[in-house]
Amino acid sequence: MRKSLMRFAALLGASLISSFSLAQSAPSGLGEYAPISLTQYLQTVKENNAIIGNKRLGKETAAAIKQSLSLYQTRPTVSYTKGTFYQSVPYSPYSNPTSSTYGLNVFMEGWNKRSTRSDFGEAEIGRSEADYQATESEVQVAATLGYIDALRNRLLFNSYASAAKKVSGLPQSSQTKDSTQFLIYHENVSAKDLQFTALSLLNYSGDGIKKLPLPIGKLNLEPQNFNPEELINQALATRPDIVVLQAAINSSEKSIAMASANRNWDVQPYVSYTTTPQYSSSGYTYLPQSGFSAGLSIPIPVNNFLHNADIVQAANQKLALEMQLRDLKTQVRVQVMQSLLQYESAKQILLQANNGLADTSKLANQGTTKGIMDVRDKEGALIDAQTNHAKALVNVWRQSGNYTVPKI
Repeated sequence: MRKSLMRFAALLGASLISSFSLAQSAPSGLGEYAPISLTQYLQTVKENNAIIGNKRLGKETAAAIKQSLSLYQTRPTVSYTKGTFYQSVPYSPYSNPTSSTYGLNVFMEGWNKRSTRSDFGEAEIGRSEADYQATESEVQVAATLGYIDALRNRLLFNSYASAAKKVSGLPQSSQTKDSTQFLIYHENVSAKDLQFTALSLLNYSGDGIKKLPLPIGKLNLEPQNFNPEELINQALATRPDIVVLQAAINSSEKSIAMASANRNWDVQPYVSYTTTPQYSSSGYTYLPQSGFSAGLSIPIPVNNFLHNADIVQAANQKLALEMQLRDLKTQVRVQVMQSLLQYESAKQILLQANNGLADTSKLANQGTTKGIMDVRDKEGALIDAQTNHAKALVNVWRQSGNYTVPKI
């Protein structure tokens, strides 16, 4: 009976390994896995993520608004006057000439208004572009970290499955039975964790992925050395959140100029043409008459000189953004230094995990259950260390304004 149970456990482990490794199937109702590289996944995120798509639409809107802001503001008015008609004849004989007057009045905006609006529209395009780039970068970083978590679970599953296969090939004993049960249990846990994290990847890809994404890679990133001051300078020059604030400050400057230019005086030139048909009055016959008249109307912008709320509002908005930028630059220096501290710790742990696996692989007798289990433990510790190292490296890049896709 005991031998039968041990054979059943071994067969069960082998069955689970082959079914997952070859078929790559998810539980019923969740569809199947489809292998996808990190580069392919991030491209899908870029093309299908709604948050990124909304910022892309914002760029198009800003371009359309700029085009309309660049147009001259003119409002022509056409008028027609017939008469005058009198309700009673003032004297007899009297003839009403019933003349017709055609008029054209054109509103023309004051100097410098159109150019400042155009400059503001151009600044808004720059702000929208910066906002788009920042959003795309942040979403892809979050997607990358999720991908690394999913890859970790896949590597852990493979580690448990490989160890279970090795143990199942040894002569059966109570020790191999216990080890097989332990490995199969954690193999199943890793499979569920993989399903969970693979589903999480769909949160970033919209409807661009139809099957559960199966990450590809080994998480074997080469440790790197960094110069803190170089990273800080790079962050201050290229970090998207800084670029966004700088673009917003530029836009607020143009807004101040536009508010000031809106105080300039407008003009309204007009011209009219009057025709009077032939008529007779008091025994005289008057021939047809026509004439022109022209003038210029200048509305006096009294209200513009009685308040300056619009200029104060625009100036305060710029000042608030400048204060945010000043604080952000201080925070950037801190964040870069903190990310480097985390990375150095992760790099040290990775070195220890690599050495631990190498030493155990040399000393352990992998023809025994204990040897296989010891190696698997060190292998699991290395996978966790590689995961933390990869995420710490991505964070260093992110804090310094570098959004390179890691080659995992």
